[in-house]
Amino acid sequence: MATILQQRKIPSGYVHLAPSMLRRLSSARIAVYYCGEDSDHPVLYRDAEVELDEDTLKRLIAEKGNNLYVRLSDFRDACNDLAASLGDLVSDETVSPADRFQVMQIAVRFEIERTLKAVGPGKFIELVAKVSQHLNSLVTENELLPNELFAIARHDSQTFSHVTNVAAYAVMLAQQLGITDQTEQHEIAMGAMLHDLGKRSVPKHIITKPGRLSDEEKSLIRTHPLRGYEELHPRTDVTQVQRLMVYQHHEHVDGSGYPVRILKKEIHPWSRLLAVVDVFDALTGSRPYRQPMAISEACEFLSERAGKHFDKEMALLTNSTRTVEARVG
Repeated sequence: MATILQQRKIPSGYVHLAPSMLRRLSSARIAVYYCGEDSDHPVLYRDAEVELDEDTLKRLIAEKGNNLYVRLSDFRDACNDLAASLGDLVSDETVSPADRFQVMQIAVRFEIERTLKAVGPGKFIELVAKVSQHLNSLVTENELLPNELFAIARHDSQTFSHVTNVAAYAVMLAQQLGITDQTEQHEIAMGAMLHDLGKRSVPKHIITKPGRLSDEEKSLIRTHPLRGYEELHPRTDVTQVQRLMVYQHHEHVDGSGYPVRILKKEIHPWSRLLAVVDVFDALTGSRPYRQPMAISEACEFLSERAGKHFDKEMALLTNSTRTVEARVG
């Protein structure tokens, strides 16, 4: 059974450097630190002025790739630079589509955090439009596969991880359902990235609470689809279908969901699609209150609720992701 490896505790003030990011930043003036398995104190490994040649880079990744870090402040600056040139990053055919997705996902981390903190949603929507366009291109034009995405995507509770994972899975499921129009795929990806916008109004300590939520806290969490819809309602830079994706992604086809307990025929198909991939990513990701599920367990969860909580066809289609286990397990 496939499982997701638990991430090592990161030394304070540092960020773990994935091999794909190390390659991307190899020519940047960023100091790289090494922290062995038996130490909590990173030591300088490569000075900021030293540029790595390809042979040295390959050897470094092979020998020490799991133990390399950069300072958080340096990483933030590098991500901001990468986020400003996403088009170049996504179109770089010298890098595999999977690595391009991984770098893009990490590169937009701080920009997503920053724009979500803004008073209005305008800047976040602007960013989502750009990122979802590139993400859709990676998934469709470069044929990024579910097993590749699952193997390289971050599986944590960070907002930037969840919304980019869900958007990519949404486009993949849309393709399986026969949705091939690029405009529609982009609209779906953008709606998926916007789906948790309403959580901006929920206190952070509730969202990150490691224990069981009280009834009052659950009630607050369950306001986020409505809050997100209300924020998007007056805007002209999102579509009505995207608003419905935000509003309906926790509705169940048997009428047992929220916020208004509507039935399948009243739930937009793209909202039903989003409900499936949102839960799949939530189940297979680490959360403050539980460990991640294996892919087979998540697929079983969806299958058991197919036709009840989830659209039957869409939920059962996720069983095709079981092929991931054979490759990452």
